[in-house]
Amino acid sequence: MRLVSLHMFVLFVLGGCAALPSKSPEEIVIERAQQRIDLLMAGDYQASYEFTTPGYRSTESVGRYGTRWSGVGMWISANVIKAECTAAELIDRCKAAVQVVYRAVGYDPLTTILTEDWILIDDSWYLYQNLSE
Repeated sequence: MRLVSLHMFVLFVLGGCAALPSKSPEEIVIERAQQRIDLLMAGDYQASYEFTTPGYRSTESVGRYGTRWSGVGMWISANVIKAECTAAELIDRCKAAVQVVYRAVGYDPLTTILTEDWILIDDSWYLYQNLSE
């Protein structure tokens, strides 16, 4: 009887896990983009760098990545406000919009929107950094 009860419990738990809704690509990108932005604002360029594509990391150092984001010190806040994902078949590209409030010396706070490109590589979402920009 105990063995049957244990088997029923295991089946119930496993069945319940399978029924949990998975996150949409947009939700995953918003979450990862916000994590990266939070790390940038905390000054943790190394951890933030890990969100870039493996190809980017193979050609650019953390130092170069950090200089690309040197203006983050003026940011007051940054929040990912949306992500839009499109593809012909499998969703593998998303654009994330980041609302940044920043203060330049001698000016009132200003707000701008940054658009980031995210791509799916081996089941993980990464920030795509165009090296020519």
